[in-house]
Amino acid sequence: MRVRIAIAAVHFFLFLFLLVFSLHAQTKLPKYAVLKTEGGEAYLTGVNRLSDQGYRLIVAGKFTILRLEATPPDTYRYLRLEVKGGPAQFTNWVNEQGAHGYRWLARTGLLEKAPHPRNYEYRFAPHGAFGPAKGVELSSLHEEGYRPVGIVYFSHAIGAATKEMFFEHEVGQPTYPPHLPPGSEIQVADALRVGNAMNRVDELAKQGYRFLSPHDSNKGGGSAVMMEKCRDDCAGRYEYRYFDAKNAPQVERDLNALSKDGFRVVPEALRSRPHLLERDTREKRTFSYHALDPKDAAELEQALNAADPEGYVPLDFVWHVGWTAEGFLVLEKETTALATP
Repeated sequence: MRVRIAIAAVHFFLFLFLLVFSLHAQTKLPKYAVLKTEGGEAYLTGVNRLSDQGYRLIVAGKFTILRLEATPPDTYRYLRLEVKGGPAQFTNWVNEQGAHGYRWLARTGLLEKAPHPRNYEYRFAPHGAFGPAKGVELSSLHEEGYRPVGIVYFSHAIGAATKEMFFEHEVGQPTYPPHLPPGSEIQVADALRVGNAMNRVDELAKQGYRFLSPHDSNKGGGSAVMMEKCRDDCAGRYEYRYFDAKNAPQVERDLNALSKDGFRVVPEALRSRPHLLERDTREKRTFSYHALDPKDAAELEQALNAADPEGYVPLDFVWHVGWTAEGFLVLEKETTALATP
């Protein structure tokens, strides 16, 4: 009798184990989730509903891409970046959110609160009445520990719309001790034509500067890039190329051709021109790229989860030539180890 009871107990617990395992397999979440980027509360509710399951937002362009990173209940929360009033009112509002642990997510239009949040402060770059901030004004912010986060456009009841370049500083973090003459930490490569802007980027790179962020051009439809002086000597260490985006096959072909020579896409430069790739001449690394032209969220989600086992991760959307709203998603995979003999 005891033997029968023991056997029945084993079978019962085995059944429970298999049931739990089966339910776990059925509820296993995919690595990536995708939503169509929209305005309104329904979209933000959808983002936060996914974040409650452990997802974190990594890209928001034509579609919003979230990756499974957190374990509930320690999850991320999101707010929309609301541009109301003028620069002063907006600065007060975003600093209030930063004091509550929300951080501005560049190129997404959203603020993010981490499971263990920190506090952030925001300022826009000071400038004169004619055009965006120059290198001297940008350098003063950089020396105080601020880093560029994005450009915000403001509409006014009277007069034309204006725009400001905003910077972020994590509260409690030290400032950057100046190691150069004041006003020389940041330089701006700005030109009406992309080729001329790239010539200036190359000049600054040879002088020991490295890409920091896109910037607002002072040339009326031109292209501008912020370059940061390296703390260590990096004169000639970094080299740059740029590409255009006409269609997905062309983007993929051009990126893979450049990556064979050690160039890597700069994600921060995909939303503005010039779209940059950077090569570190002291550290040989190689990458492979895919470019997707998704038509709906379900198709993109399937493609991302299929590419994940191969090692591809989404970087950002790159806008089509002509500044249309259609964008191609760039995926990257490091192949350095594969290329090493």
